[in-house]
Amino acid sequence: MEIRLKRESLLAELVPMQGIVERRTTIPVLSHLLLRASGGRLDLAATDLDVSLTTSLAAEVKGEGSLAVQARKFLEIVRSLVADEITLQLDDERSLRISAGRSRFRIHGLPAADFPTLPQVEGKALLELPLAAFKRMISKVLFAVSSEESRFQLSGALLKLAGRQAEMVATDGHRLALIDAVLPAAAGEESLLVPRKALQELLRLESDAALELRRGEHHLAFRTGAREMVCRILEGAFPDYERVISRNNDKTVLCERRALAEAVQRVAIVTGERNRGIRLEFAPGEITVAAANPDLGDASETLACQYTGGEIKIGLNPDYLVQFLQAVETEQVQLQLKDENSQCVGSPVRPAGEEGPAERYVCVIMPMRI
Repeated sequence: MEIRLKRESLLAELVPMQGIVERRTTIPVLSHLLLRASGGRLDLAATDLDVSLTTSLAAEVKGEGSLAVQARKFLEIVRSLVADEITLQLDDERSLRISAGRSRFRIHGLPAADFPTLPQVEGKALLELPLAAFKRMISKVLFAVSSEESRFQLSGALLKLAGRQAEMVATDGHRLALIDAVLPAAAGEESLLVPRKALQELLRLESDAALELRRGEHHLAFRTGAREMVCRILEGAFPDYERVISRNNDKTVLCERRALAEAVQRVAIVTGERNRGIRLEFAPGEITVAAANPDLGDASETLACQYTGGEIKIGLNPDYLVQFLQAVETEQVQLQLKDENSQCVGSPVRPAGEEGPAERYVCVIMPMRI
């Protein structure tokens, strides 16, 4: 097997693969990429057995062949080369020669037969929309996905499709983020739990092509251009999240998003890892952000806001509040409150006169005792 191809084209496909491969694994082949040359194309594949990514790029192929090579070192070699064109030659089922300009490498690999068989998801697309639009939905909720392995039903985001509506929601039990968007075309009716790693890797993909979503019995396939990501559907019942979104918070605060985020980050400097909490004190026309740490000291900052209700205090995790504020795109945000023991419901404030389809985006943060 001998392959000639452009270095930039190969590098562009190798980079997204790095998030898929397992670097700390007892199964050596999972830290490898599968290279397969045939019919004028080079196919690449990576998997950790739960999430896989495949892609294909044009190449000048002389003789078909395949080999699994160590993913990180292969990327480092290709990235280090300066020539525009790369030649890959398969010596045998365990060795690959890499040539570019005056540079020569030979790296050992594993037989292609050792690489896991990847799941295939066939059928009609459930959903088709611009990749950027889907990535935007992910970015609004990913921070709320649980990182606890024991809570597997919360270790992903729920994606609900119904006609022209798409809803994505995530929660870790301490906060919840939900976005409800209008689709460019009708989708099939589905309710799917997408794992955290698949969402993270979809955020890293770049493509001008549309994203297609297909469902198999146990897997989901996301295709954009020549790339296809397949992941296992999470099993389990997602919580009844609509009950968490309080409907009777009678105190509404409007404030500048960036000013609040910066104030919270400054005040949170004095908090510790164990006592990671700040206090928000609301009074007519102003918010005071405060924190106290018996081992270090205290801090406070006051900023203007639109609020006309009575005084109220609430303790929140500053990281949760800042992650919500960073996910919002509008200049102003709205916080809805009831009392110090009830959740804080945050949402963006859409500028007056702005046109376009309306979407719902809310973030619920549970209170802390400070």
